[in-house]
Amino acid sequence: MERKFPKKEVKIRPGKRGQEIYYLETASVIRRLNEAWEGEWSFEVKDKGIDREAGYVWVLGRLTCGGVVKEQFGSKAISLTSEGIIVDLGDDLKAAASDALKKCATLLGVGLYLYQEEETLPRPASQKQKDFLRDLWKKRGETVDEEMLETISSGEASRLIEEYLKKEENKK
Repeated sequence: MERKFPKKEVKIRPGKRGQEIYYLETASVIRRLNEAWEGEWSFEVKDKGIDREAGYVWVLGRLTCGGVVKEQFGSKAISLTSEGIIVDLGDDLKAAASDALKKCATLLGVGLYLYQEEETLPRPASQKQKDFLRDLWKKRGETVDEEMLETISSGEASRLIEEYLKKEENKK
């Protein structure tokens, strides 16, 4: 259950104050539960609510795996059109249920390391870094390794760019 996920399954979204939030999509969590429990697990929504004033929906979910029961809340901001009309509360409740499932699974260790090691996970290279490296390799007549650019960390990209800049500085 606690085995780390492949990097391609770990997603990143912006958080508060410019922080990055690492998370897993629901399908990845379900696959892990299926692997660990050979499909012998269940999830149910115990309660749900809509707080129109605060602008969110919430769900209390229960995950049962081999006699172990975990409950957690999940929530989702209510999706509104540009005119302020609710788009689809059903979709919002489904998203809140997915959030509750993932939080319950975390209590069993699924993806827990993402919260514990948030600070130490490698941040992916920015688009600006990738574009710089792509242009550099093209300028040198080298083949651009798009697969590598897709997975390169920000730190590794910075190291390659610094090496290039030092070489350029030494030429002067």
